[in-house]
Amino acid sequence: MAIVAATRSAPAREAPAPAAEDDAGVLPPAAIEAIDGIRNRSGQIERSWFENLIDMGLPREAYVEIASLVASSVIVDTFAQGLGLDAQPLPAAAPAEPSFEAATDVVDAGAWLPIAAEGSANILRSLGLVPSASALFFGTFAPSYYMTPESRFALSRPQVELVAARVSAANECFY
Repeated sequence: MAIVAATRSAPAREAPAPAAEDDAGVLPPAAIEAIDGIRNRSGQIERSWFENLIDMGLPREAYVEIASLVASSVIVDTFAQGLGLDAQPLPAAAPAEPSFEAATDVVDAGAWLPIAAEGSANILRSLGLVPSASALFFGTFAPSYYMTPESRFALSRPQVELVAARVSAANECFY
């Protein structure tokens, strides 16, 4: 809940944004920097920034979980905003310990972290180091993007892909 709250406190801006805030006081500085960078400067992130987070003590698995939570919460909050609704209030956090779950079927493919060994596209493999992070993100993302054969939309699948590619290019997305 602290990661989502910090994501909400660091909305994207044209000018450099102040760092995300952790009102709960439970997130380490490296996590706050990761949240702020992913939320506000994703098109400017460089490997040295990522390696600095790791040097600050942020485990690679924690980075993957943060990236998944930031991206997933932005999807949900942006959808609500598009409907003219306020973001849903966050529930109280339940006491818990991180699972430190890490997949064993990952490979070094030249990315900043190990990615899933199997998969047809790097975007699908990118969160593979932490299967629950991958499941969260793609479970959140899929309903807003994927079209089944019986779907009826004004745009065809190739047109959707073209729009997605143009938006990614405009946002300087790696993929």
